[in-house]
Amino acid sequence: MDPVQQWHDVEDAVAFAVSRVVDDPDPKNDREAADGHRYVMRIVAAVTENNLVMRDADRPAFQPMLESTRYLGAAGPDIDYDVATLHPGRAYRVTGRRGDASFVGICLYDGGSAAGPASLLDSVDVDTLDVAADGSFTWEFAHPDAVRVIVRQYFHDRSTQHRGEYAIAFTDGEPAPERLPTVEEVAGQLRNAAMSIRWNAQLNQLWGAEYRETPNAFVRQSAAEIAAAVPNPDVTYAFAWWRVGEGEALVVEHTPPPDCRYWALQLCDRWFQCYPDRRSNLNDREVVPEADGSVRLVVAATDPGHPNWIETGGHTVGTMFFRWLHTDPDALPTCTVVPVTEVAPPA
Repeated sequence: MDPVQQWHDVEDAVAFAVSRVVDDPDPKNDREAADGHRYVMRIVAAVTENNLVMRDADRPAFQPMLESTRYLGAAGPDIDYDVATLHPGRAYRVTGRRGDASFVGICLYDGGSAAGPASLLDSVDVDTLDVAADGSFTWEFAHPDAVRVIVRQYFHDRSTQHRGEYAIAFTDGEPAPERLPTVEEVAGQLRNAAMSIRWNAQLNQLWGAEYRETPNAFVRQSAAEIAAAVPNPDVTYAFAWWRVGEGEALVVEHTPPPDCRYWALQLCDRWFQCYPDRRSNLNDREVVPEADGSVRLVVAATDPGHPNWIETGGHTVGTMFFRWLHTDPDALPTCTVVPVTEVAPPA
């Protein structure tokens, strides 16, 4: 396999990604166009990191799936994802200190297929393990089909809650000795990079595209319906495309399920990227509820003076997601478009 030819494939994939931004069916203002081209750069950065760092199954180690400035595929701003690549059939031990995240779960996956997302093979809520007083714990596993393990940490308030620390090691032998890469291996990495760039660039055509013409209405989505998903057994999802015109606000009304451990509404742009540096996500401990316990969230370009405001960041169309941890709401949230001047504070 010739790396030079694979570089041409990467160049073609980047050009394809740019075309998905330029040729998007909805008009784009300057803010949307700028974020679209930044999306292509984020894809290239994430795919390169994934191929160079995260795919070394011979020397397993947890790596952050997404850094704080690279929220692709609707990854949640309140969630840290740490991923390790595995050799199917080998035995492993995960050790760590839990930290004080609101929830920590570990999931084991196969490699998926062209027909659908990866399948969940096993999972554990870390709090069900024998966690010592100092937060340390151990979880061991082996599975003939396992190629990836993910630790998810959910946070209500990153300024007061601290990440846990996690490590992974073989229990059935030593890691492979260090060696230098071969030309064939590098060519394979470039081939994988080209395919990943193309796949990510058309995510908004693969994931819920049929709902784009009927925006501002939530639907339930299982992992099988979420093109980017590695299934999370702990979470129920609802998804919608949103659309807000100049001078308008989208009011999302929600009655949280009782005793819900965590829920959040996350706003993304049309390319499924979120912006942690903007007010694009609110969780159950951040919102101000109504007197009856329900919650009204307001999606608008500028602050309407409502405490549950979520910022569009200058965008006019995009996607949004509800996540509920360990519960399934009886009814989905509803959406109403109103003039932004008519947004009322909580009762």
